[in-house]
Amino acid sequence: MACLEATAVAGVIMLSALVKIPLPWTPVPVTLQTFPVLAAAYVVGRERAMAGILLYLALGIAGAPLFAVPIGATMGYLVAFAFAPYLTTAFKRPVLGMVAAIAAIYAVGTSWLCLRAGIGLWAGLLMGVLLFIPADAVKVGMAYLVARRATKTSAA
Repeated sequence: MACLEATAVAGVIMLSALVKIPLPWTPVPVTLQTFPVLAAAYVVGRERAMAGILLYLALGIAGAPLFAVPIGATMGYLVAFAFAPYLTTAFKRPVLGMVAAIAAIYAVGTSWLCLRAGIGLWAGLLMGVLLFIPADAVKVGMAYLVARRATKTSAA
């Protein structure tokens, strides 16, 4: 069952990568990926969520056409997804854990973006964080609703 759940997490992240909005000023597109990444730990448990994220990353790095954009400037964001299940569940309040996870994804992703693109921190923040905050706030809200529902269901 755990293997099936991890595979399902990888599949949902892959499907959410198909919903992408390229932005002309940055190699980082807006996708729905962070929504399942944030919600997965509450739906299948943190270990299975992490296993699913790692499966998704491994398949993508191996060459499967799963990522929203080719490996490159966005790899830091994808790698940071692996920490999200632990961060989202590390706080008593799920929304705080989700905000912490988004912050970690931004930190690792922007650091990688700056190094890979040869740009400074301010440019990295403009290209990979500031304009993404509104969309990510919506995804945090959606993931919170899923988490709340999942925790009520598992408590019953």
